[in-house]
Amino acid sequence: MMNGTMYRLLVIGLTVLVLMGSAGCGAAQPAPFADSPVSGDQPEVHTISMRLQWFPQYQFAGYIVALVKGYYEEVGLNVTLLPGSPDFVPLPLVASGADTFGSTGADTIFLAREQHIPVVALATWFQTSPVGFMVHRDSGITGPQDFEDRTVAVFYGDNVETEYRALLAAANVDRSRIHEVPGTFNIEPFLSRRVDVWPVYITDQPFLARAQGAEVDLILARDYGANLMGDVLFTTEDFVTRNPITTQAFVHATLRGWDFAINNLEETVALIGAYNQELSREHLLFEGTETIQLLQYGAGATCPGWNDRAAWQAQHEVLTDLGLLTTRIPLEEALRNEFVASYYQEQGIECPAEWATYRREEHIYACR
Repeated sequence: MMNGTMYRLLVIGLTVLVLMGSAGCGAAQPAPFADSPVSGDQPEVHTISMRLQWFPQYQFAGYIVALVKGYYEEVGLNVTLLPGSPDFVPLPLVASGADTFGSTGADTIFLAREQHIPVVALATWFQTSPVGFMVHRDSGITGPQDFEDRTVAVFYGDNVETEYRALLAAANVDRSRIHEVPGTFNIEPFLSRRVDVWPVYITDQPFLARAQGAEVDLILARDYGANLMGDVLFTTEDFVTRNPITTQAFVHATLRGWDFAINNLEETVALIGAYNQELSREHLLFEGTETIQLLQYGAGATCPGWNDRAAWQAQHEVLTDLGLLTTRIPLEEALRNEFVASYYQEQGIECPAEWATYRREEHIYACR
């Protein structure tokens, strides 16, 4: 079994190879960053694709609402939403130009940039992580200190493993005393109690476990001082620099979609249920309720999608402490907040003051 670090290096290494190949085909160098919100009516590129991390569900409600309700069309965009999977990973697809935008974990942005893959985060949807660790209520496991001498499922090589490592480090748990087994998408080993602790997206699998009659509790890393983030919208430096009107149009329409999804749970559930008929109404109601809490955590209480500088810096420090990140990645290079900022300016909403002045190289963009 390939360990998590090896898997990360493989995915990022393959992305680097793809980029090297495309660079030899006359790829242009990115222009300097813009210093102000864009102006103009027509997007530079009209037909774009958005690569999700998984199949369509409430986790991606902002995009689905914007597509189905015509918000993208209103700003001149023809958008195709594409599902993600282990075979269709957003990072290499977006970095190579196969897809325009993608959804990924905040940690991926830092790790990719350390390998000189020029991706940038445009919006932070999940201001706190959707990852939790599910245990049976009667198991006697009340916190990470109880993982020792237990069997724990681990999803190696992605943000779920990062969360697991951060939780153990925050609680000073000896990982060598834990019996780890590879996780699977089927939670039956947990339900049959062959595995004591199961990593989950708290927006999803707890519903499935309870539907099978299990009484479960969740252990969250943020309760132990390790507050990581979750889904972010990203693209490449080159695309955003060459297509600022397209980028702003897509970000603004998606924010409008999320605003609708946050404030219209029942209608959004019906909309997504029609878009992906494999999901039940009850499942989507559970996922929607949990997702909205993640969107409105911290800076998202005022401005969902906001790239909160303090949260991103904390994420950087966790990755560094875990040894996953070995160089300092300037936040000004990893984040582009002006598109989210201009959306809330238009709404007359004042976002967190720490990004009131948005610096990009020698340029300054005033949020207020």
